[in-house]
Amino acid sequence: MGERMEATRGTLILLQTLAERPKTQRQLMDALQDSGIYRDERTLRRWLEVLREAGFEILRDSRGYELQGSPVRISFSEYETLATLTVLESLAVREPVYGDHLASAAQKLREALPEEALRFADSGRIEFAIDSASDPPEDPEVIDVLRRAAHQRRRVEILYHSLQSETVRRRQVEPIRIYYAQRAHRLDAYEYEEGRVIEFRINRIKEASLLPEKFAPETHRQSLDTARVRLSTKAYTALGKTVIPDDDATIELLDDGGAIITGTTPSVFWTVRDLAALGPEAEVLGGPELKAAFLSFLEETSAKYS
Repeated sequence: MGERMEATRGTLILLQTLAERPKTQRQLMDALQDSGIYRDERTLRRWLEVLREAGFEILRDSRGYELQGSPVRISFSEYETLATLTVLESLAVREPVYGDHLASAAQKLREALPEEALRFADSGRIEFAIDSASDPPEDPEVIDVLRRAAHQRRRVEILYHSLQSETVRRRQVEPIRIYYAQRAHRLDAYEYEEGRVIEFRINRIKEASLLPEKFAPETHRQSLDTARVRLSTKAYTALGKTVIPDDDATIELLDDGGAIITGTTPSVFWTVRDLAALGPEAEVLGGPELKAAFLSFLEETSAKYS
């Protein structure tokens, strides 16, 4: 075997060995010898340096050598990326004991995935629930069309059953985001006829088809209403930040185990009803429109029992 070929094979064996777990210098030498390569410690250090120069983050401490970073990307497909990240990140928000570990694992996975697959996964989140509260059930083909529309920034035509107006009609919308809240997938989209951003329940979308027109979602996001809610320990542990339909909502942990969730909502009407279902476990702190609508809802409800 030529010198150059043996050096190439040796560095690959070192990389494969370090990918399993941290190794001592002796263990790395043994791995090379098991493969029929007999070199001294000086050569071992030179080959490790070659890997570092290639972008592999190999650190050394009292325990030995450890591979902590790699320029190699995991060849997940777009849907493999979507499914894996969604499971990890959604559990990280909800799980009080292992949440930090799940979030750390998700971040490491993000760093190892191709950028295009990440953009596809982040264009519209899907929650993989064990059981579904949707009635009628959600149509996966509809969700797929909506996600692709959000990813490609294309307008879409939907056939929607509105409970508020008691109509079923076709509507042209520009999808901004898909998210999971209160055990159902929802769509934030700008509707031309209404001239505003509306929240749609995806299980009530009967059909969806892509249209050729493009749009800029950033313009619509600026028009969303703000929402700020204080949750009790019980509500935060059970629901996390999903009480506000915004994947980018922030969490401020409180000393009593509760939290303040701050984000945006496209539908004050439905957010008020979602929060009202939590009763005293939630307190609406803002924004102004959400708080006013929430108080009005409580007053109207109370009046029916006076």
